[in-house]
Amino acid sequence: MTQTPDTNPARGAVEVVQGLRRAGVNWSKLPAAERARRMKEAGRILLAEADALARIVSEETHKPLAESYSSEVLGVADLFAYWCERGPELLKPRKGLVPMLDMPGKKARVERQPRGVVALITPWNYPVAIPMRTIVPALLAGNTVALKPSEFTPRCAAWLVERLRASLGPVVDILLGAGEAGAALVEAGPDMVVFTGSTRTGRKVAVACAERGIPCECELGGKDCAIVLDDADVDRAAAGIAWGVLTNAGQNCAGVERVAVHARIADRLTRALVARFEAAAADIPALVTPAQRQIVAAHIQQALDAGGRVLTGGLPADPAAPIPPTLLADVPRDCPAWTDESFGPIAVLVVADDDEALIEAANDTRFGLGASVWSGDAQRAEALGARLRTGMLWINNHSFTGALPDLPWAGTGDSGTGVTNSPEALMHMTRPRLIVVDASKAIEPWWYPYGDRMLDLMKAAVERQRLGGIANTLKALKALKARNDELKS
Repeated sequence: MTQTPDTNPARGAVEVVQGLRRAGVNWSKLPAAERARRMKEAGRILLAEADALARIVSEETHKPLAESYSSEVLGVADLFAYWCERGPELLKPRKGLVPMLDMPGKKARVERQPRGVVALITPWNYPVAIPMRTIVPALLAGNTVALKPSEFTPRCAAWLVERLRASLGPVVDILLGAGEAGAALVEAGPDMVVFTGSTRTGRKVAVACAERGIPCECELGGKDCAIVLDDADVDRAAAGIAWGVLTNAGQNCAGVERVAVHARIADRLTRALVARFEAAAADIPALVTPAQRQIVAAHIQQALDAGGRVLTGGLPADPAAPIPPTLLADVPRDCPAWTDESFGPIAVLVVADDDEALIEAANDTRFGLGASVWSGDAQRAEALGARLRTGMLWINNHSFTGALPDLPWAGTGDSGTGVTNSPEALMHMTRPRLIVVDASKAIEPWWYPYGDRMLDLMKAAVERQRLGGIANTLKALKALKARNDELKS
């Protein structure tokens, strides 16, 4: 297992991929039920050390220990429980439909085959939850997994891989390092790449994969908006939106970064949000990297320079101090705080006079990961939400479904087209394989030589499909008999 950065990332990546390809020969041959049995036991063993895992997460990411448990460890338990129970059923072959009238004696089935080696490149914000929601279904499907974690959270990844290998064998491996290690892993020729991270890097990964013909799933950034309608429960909306902005110190691709509120309740919501932000300040840790702090600080300063106001929080006097929960208002829409992913404990508040203006504000982004609508009328909220360009929509809540393995996590636009979690993600981690068994003894009517009756048969078949009815069916059968007689002569 490659646990330390290799001085030659390309060599290390090739060794990892080749080792996983060898391990995958026997792993993929196991019945899905047997893989599920082994993985269920591996999950039990891993979670017996939940305290140790939560501590490492907190040490590397600065999360409060309770949040490490809630956002990382608990989700791992749910992943193993869900996939080990449902996975084998989802992977069963399905019967393929073959028209018996036109093609007698034939049976078809579609199997789900593992891709092979899945290369997984993950960020630092959720160093356990994000990789595990791909590792678990990928392994269950018969793949092996090469994990390239963020260079800022290597201990979490190494801890996970070491324990999975101890239980399951060399079906998962790790390659440590920065961007060059991820590039080397793609260059090493895995059978699929799953990337989670920034839009800029994701595009580079997608291009590299396209040049090599490697399937690629990219789950990228976000700039989620929470829309608060005039009939919303203001106190509950403020509590939920504050969590959506501040959870994991805002380092959440589907965190709330923009709040669009109806003018009738804007003052009430603003006061409630400010109170919630200030009450949560003690629970908000420092950002994981100094570079990310610089980005967030720049967004705040640029907003202020453009005429924006700080409703609470703002830039601390000490440039090294953590950025507190910050709510901005009157920010021009060409400012990075509105246009770009901030990935920190800040949000921009905008007030609108009607539902149309709220929709326009929410859709004023190149991202399309998630959005939420807060209203006392769920039907009204859904109707409005249907007009938002996002992969996920929550009514009267936000973002929490990333921990639910049956629900897809997906976006559109600059948020990428990748899918994690859910049976939909499992379909990407496998490829369909068609098997057809033909028991017919006859010469097929579409085989050579074509003869005089071939064109008649094709025309009759088209008319039967176009018009239907008994008369056209009988006509097609008559043409088929004529063609068969021609072939026999």
